[in-house]
Formats: sequence, C-alpha cells, structure tokens
Amino acid sequence: MPRKPRRRSVLLCPQCGSANVTLIAGSIVGQVYRCRRCDYVGSLILETDLPEDGTPPKNP
Repeated sequence: MPRKPRRRSVLLCPQCGSANVTLIAGSIVGQVYRCRRCDYVGSLILETDLPEDGTPPKNP
C-alpha cells in the first residue's frame, strides 16, 4: 500500500498573519508562542496547510 504524502503545515500569528512565529514556552502551562513581526505573545495560534508547491503563505 503506498504511503500518503505527509501534510506540511505552517503556524501563523493570529494578529498579523506572519509565519515568523516561535514557541517560547511549553509544558505544564501549555504552549506559548511569540510573533517576531508584531510581538504578539499568546497561546492562540493559527495552523494552516502549505499549498502543494510548498510556498509559504504571503504576509499581509
């Protein structure tokens, strides 16, 4: 049986839509992310699949 291609996804900032997001904390408190573009800090983050060609989403 052929293997399914692995889905590739990217994390996006919910405030500015940037893909320049990093994980700054995670364990008992849960995951906390920081956007390097707008300095958003929080646990709410958007995750979306990359298009078939693998290009990252454009920032607004």
